[in-house]
Amino acid sequence: MHMHTYQIAEKVLDDYRKNKLVDERIDFLKSQADEQLEELAQKEELYQSYLQKVGAPEGIDSVILWILIMSNESIVEDYIDEYDKKFREIIPVSDLADLLLYAVHLDKVEGSPLKGFDYLLEYKHDGIDEIDQYCVTNVLLFIQKQKEPQIEF
Repeated sequence: MHMHTYQIAEKVLDDYRKNKLVDERIDFLKSQADEQLEELAQKEELYQSYLQKVGAPEGIDSVILWILIMSNESIVEDYIDEYDKKFREIIPVSDLADLLLYAVHLDKVEGSPLKGFDYLLEYKHDGIDEIDQYCVTNVLLFIQKQKEPQIEF
């Protein structure tokens, strides 16, 4: 297992989830993932090629699938061109990092992993590594902020 986010202590995961990763943010990210996956599925052949590229197992949860697809730079570039998207050709790292933490929290803290979570943990790709690092950095910054004394004037 190479994913650093998974090594984060349960208490820290839970604090971060409660304080930083509120339900509204997660609901927004999940609906964004579902929307974009539905859009991708409209071009069946292209969609299947993306699924093959990331080696997505059958019945994988849409959150995990979206992380896999959107962490692949060549897929993101292709998606933007193919669907004439008006956004810059960059991977939405902060969104993916938040979803990754959400997925890890579900598994480690709530004991209800998303379908395909094991596959995600074993998945090796530069894009995933970058998201993993970003996620850990966010959590470390959060811990640091919590440790700073509250100054009252």
